[in-house]
Amino acid sequence: MRKLHLKLQVKIIILVTIIVMVSIYTTVFIMNHWVTRNIQKEVEINIMNIAQIVANSPNVITGLSQDSIKENEIQPYVEKILANSQQVEIIVVANMEGIRYAHPNPERVGQSFVGGDELRVISEGEKYISEATGTLGHSIRAFVPIYRNEGEQIGFVMTGTLTQSIERMRKQSQMTIVLSSFVGLFFGIIGAFLLSTNIKRILLGLEPEQISKLYLEKEGILESIHEGIIAVDDRGKITLVNESAIKLLQVADHDVIGKDVLEIFPTSRLPEIIQTGIAEYDREQVINQTIIITNRIPIKEGEKIVGAIATFRDKTMVTRLAEEVTGVKQIVESLRANTHEFMNKLHVILGLIEVNELEEAKKFIISTGENQQQIITLVMNKIKDPTIAGLLLGKFSRAKELGIHMKMDEESNLERRTDHISSNVLVTIIGNLLENAMEAVTMMESKYVDFSIVEERDQLMIRVKDNGVGIQEEHKNLLFNRGFTTKQGNRGVGLALVREIVENLGGYIEFLNEDCNTEFVVSLPKGEKK
Repeated sequence: MRKLHLKLQVKIIILVTIIVMVSIYTTVFIMNHWVTRNIQKEVEINIMNIAQIVANSPNVITGLSQDSIKENEIQPYVEKILANSQQVEIIVVANMEGIRYAHPNPERVGQSFVGGDELRVISEGEKYISEATGTLGHSIRAFVPIYRNEGEQIGFVMTGTLTQSIERMRKQSQMTIVLSSFVGLFFGIIGAFLLSTNIKRILLGLEPEQISKLYLEKEGILESIHEGIIAVDDRGKITLVNESAIKLLQVADHDVIGKDVLEIFPTSRLPEIIQTGIAEYDREQVINQTIIITNRIPIKEGEKIVGAIATFRDKTMVTRLAEEVTGVKQIVESLRANTHEFMNKLHVILGLIEVNELEEAKKFIISTGENQQQIITLVMNKIKDPTIAGLLLGKFSRAKELGIHMKMDEESNLERRTDHISSNVLVTIIGNLLENAMEAVTMMESKYVDFSIVEERDQLMIRVKDNGVGIQEEHKNLLFNRGFTTKQGNRGVGLALVREIVENLGGYIEFLNEDCNTEFVVSLPKGEKK
């Protein structure tokens, strides 16, 4: 069953609506209970007050002292009070025998009191509230005794309100509360909609899942970037910094968020970028005696500058990586090897001339020239790309300087590149493979490195084989990982870089490790000539 995903705006509206409804329901429940009790209490107080007023009235006391029921002033007096009283519907005045002297219905005057709840007021002279059913219906009643001046009880007063009237008042109050609650709910829903819309605008319309994903992606990106990144707000307080920046700045305390950027990075120009709003690119700067290349960019919200961000990287590392990627390093090393070999031969010739061994000098020159010419002829005849030819000649000189027997397969061939496999790419691949092979045979008594490059119709095959110490079993799966190396001072970039280039070109690289002989094989598919 597919899980239902609600949008943040809908969730907020539902949540706020539920909260408002629960709050209103709780309020309505409490208010209804309070109003019901309050109406009952108010009615009881009101009827008791009226009963006491009637019981203390001289007209009522005088009327009860007379024998005539019909001709006294009690009934007119009671009718006047009923006409001017609210929430009082019944006033009955009776003597000690329960005979009525006043009643809302004049026809019932002279009749006996009905209800049965009058016994306490007659027998004990108490005033109290009771609930009973009389001739007019079920009602709440207040009883008060009537006394003569001498303190003799001569009757009682009963005032009451019909329970149906009280129920009607309760319903009216409840209706008012319910209508008020619906008005409150309506405004609560409108408020929820406005709140959710505002939150959505602040979050740029993103859902929580998207924000969470973006946050994790940002963390991953920051940690994978080798450049240092540091961002500040409009007050120059650090809001973001990655691990590379911490290392470059050599900050001991990694908890730098919220601190002033000049406290952590005294030579930072980010405060000036916030002031001017002008970006700066590829500016050199010194941090901890290290030259870095820095980019500084203001962060804007519309036209307002809300912060700035700087990215920086060690210039030495950038230069070194550029040399490896473009193959410049390999060419420079090859030229340096040629220079060393040439100088060594000149020293030998100069020494032979110094000791007057002219014939030996001639033989050495001829022998050296023939060997060199053979190598040059082989390379120039087989390798038509001048950049690769220059690289290989340099590697031959380097190998001879190190006492390594380097041999190129006579079946090798390479035309001038016209497809997607550039000379720079081949310089990086061949240069790194040959350099690794020569380093592998350094400690061997007999040092051999074999090389071949064969250009076929649809692919280019490169092979480099050495008789070095071989590759240990535990290192085979790590060989092409960036940063892995078994050599002191090596950064473990060469083979990783070769593999990346080969895979980007759609080719493959593999190695064979048999009897201490290691052979690397690279296959590169050729692009069709247009």
